[in-house]
Amino acid sequence: MKRDLNKLIWVALPATVFLVPYFLRIGGTGADLYLYGENGWVEVLTVVFLFIGIFFGTTFLFGFRDFGQNWMRWWMVLLILGCIYFAGEEISWGQHVFGWETSDYWKRFNDQGETNLHNTSPLFDQVPRTLLSVAALVGGILAPLYFFFTKRQPDRSSLNYWLWPTYVCLPAALLSLVVSWHEKIYKILDVEIPVVLDVRAGEVKESLLALFIMLYMVSIWYRSRE
Repeated sequence: MKRDLNKLIWVALPATVFLVPYFLRIGGTGADLYLYGENGWVEVLTVVFLFIGIFFGTTFLFGFRDFGQNWMRWWMVLLILGCIYFAGEEISWGQHVFGWETSDYWKRFNDQGETNLHNTSPLFDQVPRTLLSVAALVGGILAPLYFFFTKRQPDRSSLNYWLWPTYVCLPAALLSLVVSWHEKIYKILDVEIPVVLDVRAGEVKESLLALFIMLYMVSIWYRSRE
């Protein structure tokens, strides 16, 4: 594999997002500020990662050179639109920032009284999250491992080189899939989760998935500059 992002980015960032909530729980300070509320740092980081992805995706488009993969322009547009939807839903399209009131009409559809779509139907919440989790598993974990163990690194001129995430996406993808296991186990056993493990794993998972997307888009931009 040719040069890619620095390890400080693709190793340290996912590890930090994954571990900090547990350290705060163990220490007993700062956890509520970091984990809870619409302006908790976990949700803030999710939006920050997505906006970084949008920035580098847009930069890629403006600096695009047809290097035999013209379809990449449209793929990047699709990724940017996905990031806009993801980020918009996280901040309820600005409601969490500007604090406007939800209309009585929309409250009838939204089970949390917010101006977003993901609280209106599983179609806009669970389905996209499941599809993104599958993408993290297949693209972020299985694909890099396949290319590594088979020693069949795709050539720059091939579709596989650009379409499949590289090894830099593996830590974020892997951690996004394991972060909520313990919560699910406690739920299946119908046992109350210990305070030190109660890190709102669903929100941490979303943040890691956003980081996975960001690293994928930044990696494409970075390698396209060669």
